Amino acid sequence: MKSNLFAARAAHPLALALAVILLAGCGSGAATVATDHAAAATTSSSPPQQPIAPTSSVATASSAGTSATGIPPTTSTVASSGDVTAAVRSVLGLFDRVLRNPADPAGGYLWGPASDPTGHLSRDVVARLAALHGSGYFSDRLCAADYFTGSQNLLDAAPTVVSANGAASGTVSVVIRRPVTPARPDLTLLMTHHNGVWIATELASGSGPSASIFAAEPNC
Repeated sequence: MKSNLFAARAAHPLALALAVILLAGCGSGAATVATDHAAAATTSSSPPQQPIAPTSSVATASSAGTSATGIPPTTSTVASSGDVTAAVRSVLGLFDRVLRNPADPAGGYLWGPASDPTGHLSRDVVARLAALHGSGYFSDRLCAADYFTGSQNLLDAAPTVVSANGAASGTVSVVIRRPVTPARPDLTLLMTHHNGVWIATELASGSGPSASIFAAEPNC
């Protein structure tokens, strides 16, 4: 009888300890379940994230050189110093140097319009000059002078380059002065690189609305 009572008293603290352990385990499990439910609720309430475009795809679009509309952007190359030199050389090619006295090479030179200027001019400029010549525009009736020399006679000195400037578009603007009396306006030539050569795509004598060779009545 005493042994049974002793065993019951010994088992009571053990049962109490087991109960405490079980209660602690249940509390931890409940907390874990509650945390999982909260995380699930947060995940379900947050909007789905949009995928980020990979950097390589952006670089490829940029390197392809295509705008948002699918049209390649306009690019330009600034004229270099070498381009300016080549453009000036082409402009001066519009003038031929000849001996002042063929029998005396030491007698010096004269300068006149090139016998064939077409290699230095665009087709449109060549056609416009031909139309003006055909209408007698440079005859005594109107200009009474060659368009390039600004004179009916050969020049005693070479035309001089007043300025030569390259533009961001790749063109070169060359301004030349003809040594004539009475003085003529400076002649501006817009030079464009085409098929490996520099040609004038626009000519302008002086300034104002009639400066362009394409004006209805261009300056002489």
